[in-house]
Amino acid sequence: MEIRVKTENKEKIKKILSKYKKENIEYNEPHFSLKLDRQKIDKKEVIRNILKPNKLVLVGVSESKNPSYKYVHDLYFKLGKKRIFKIPVSIKPKSLYLITIFKIKSKIQNEAIKYYKK
Repeated sequence: MEIRVKTENKEKIKKILSKYKKENIEYNEPHFSLKLDRQKIDKKEVIRNILKPNKLVLVGVSESKNPSYKYVHDLYFKLGKKRIFKIPVSIKPKSLYLITIFKIKSKIQNEAIKYYKK
């Protein structure tokens, strides 16, 4: 289980994300593509939301299980009344590593906010 640390300023993360280009995004393959297929999520939509993060609603920070990274940023994008993507990422200066993706229901977002505030 992840050890959640805190929430991060979403405006700060939006600025960081908007500096990346499509070529700077790396994926945890084949896991990432399998999750996209299984949950019927369009990869272009994911990339569009990462590079233009105006739908970002929450950023949580968790300890990373990978020794190469200290933290994982859990990005929550609200894409409709009932549709939210959670994308755990590792932020590096020159690249962004997308670990996985989850399609979740809106009410879970409220639970996530409470969980990070503990």
